[in-house]
Amino acid sequence: MEWHIAGRGTLKTYDVGIIGGGIVGCAIARELSKYKLDIAVFEAKTDIGAGATRGNGGFIHSGYDPEPGTLKALLNVQGCSMYPQLAEELGFPYRRTGAMVVGFDEKDLDYIKNLYKKGKQNGVPDLEVISGERIFRLEPHADRKIKYALYAPNAAVTEPYLTTIAFMEHAMLNGVDLFRSCEVQGISPGKIFRLNTTKGEYGARYLINAAGIRGDEVSDMAGAESFHLISRHGELIIFDKSYGIQMNMSLFPIPTEVSKGITIGTKISGNPSLGSTSVVMEKGFGENTQEGISQLMNGAVKSAPDIKDCKVIRMFSGERAVMEECPHDFYIRPSTKIKNLIQVVGIQSPGIASAPAIAVYVSDLLKALGMKMEVDENFRPANRLPRRFAELTPEEQEEKIKRNPAFGRMVCRCEMVTEGDILEAIHSPAGANTIGGVKRRTRAGMGRCQGGFCQQRVIELLSRELGLNPWEVLLEEDGSNPLVAALKEGDN
Repeated sequence: MEWHIAGRGTLKTYDVGIIGGGIVGCAIARELSKYKLDIAVFEAKTDIGAGATRGNGGFIHSGYDPEPGTLKALLNVQGCSMYPQLAEELGFPYRRTGAMVVGFDEKDLDYIKNLYKKGKQNGVPDLEVISGERIFRLEPHADRKIKYALYAPNAAVTEPYLTTIAFMEHAMLNGVDLFRSCEVQGISPGKIFRLNTTKGEYGARYLINAAGIRGDEVSDMAGAESFHLISRHGELIIFDKSYGIQMNMSLFPIPTEVSKGITIGTKISGNPSLGSTSVVMEKGFGENTQEGISQLMNGAVKSAPDIKDCKVIRMFSGERAVMEECPHDFYIRPSTKIKNLIQVVGIQSPGIASAPAIAVYVSDLLKALGMKMEVDENFRPANRLPRRFAELTPEEQEEKIKRNPAFGRMVCRCEMVTEGDILEAIHSPAGANTIGGVKRRTRAGMGRCQGGFCQQRVIELLSRELGLNPWEVLLEEDGSNPLVAALKEGDN
């Protein structure tokens, strides 16, 4: 749809504009693409899922932790139950591992029993309070001092960035437009919202604020509610999957008011992992701290002492946007000040687990606001994410190489990523355009050497396929060109 603005020409206008391309924004886009609507997603970063979604452990929590009666409790349980079917339909990684909250004494048992009651009130299926040898049959690496546990068998793990990409690419297959490196810098509400972005002006009849840690700034731009989002900084550690222990499931300590505590678990890839700390920091602080890493290691050995035998290959951090005025729940509701604006902010943990249910909830809010939502009878099923070469059988690998010799050229030896995998990642609908984007889609650079041997080849492929000079290829955002180094003052 186009609107003519006096003195400004035509303005490309969408039925729905979604600000934010994290897992929540992309899940909303996919859900709304089932209807006859023109939809656009505006993401400030170079890639989708590159903010809070990227700095996430990938746990799909079952829903025993949120307070009963909260929106978070409702959407956590609903979202967790949606994941198996979504993973089958879209092809993103998913594994139902189960999880245990572990306790060492009678005081811990009282807390575990309380969590069990909360979980049952929230509708979490198959929860059990267990003790003794059953704990160690389920997780042999659990500390033998553990006496009790809350067992949640439907807890799972995923790779949140691949889940985000799967949501977005299915949405794009059904007509959704994606604008990356497209920061919204101004919003003028009215009969339509006029969005002033770094890629020009766009219009939207309805606007969804899913901007993550910048959600308060977006609300202020639109003249809507004034609230404050604080950044809860979390650090994580990834271990080499070829050394040390292999966990069956995630182990959680007794949670605190602000965190589920130091979790030790396993990634989809098989790497043991620790996460995360929870410290209020300034927005955008992306560094690891010695204090945080020590807290992770000291917390982990209490649940699984053998973790000390593992070798660290990666430490990173992320931030969770917590609404200061609503710190223990999600804030998802229509604005009371600006017509046709829906706020989807404060999506802290369990945001990954809740994302699919948040999308349905937002769709229902749009209907309640009066948006005409006619089901699209031509809605297309998803093209499942391609399986990585390393995941294929030897026979499938041989056939793949016959069809495309690029799959016979190994780029990342640590993770067995081929040139063919990387070309698929670059040329997919929401394709990789940075080194980090290739890494998240293919695992090139996620192995033991952390890109020491393959990064140069990834740069060459991005340069060739995107028509860039090698020194123009970015690690992530503007200014992160790995082939360009700042000279010291006075150097010529």
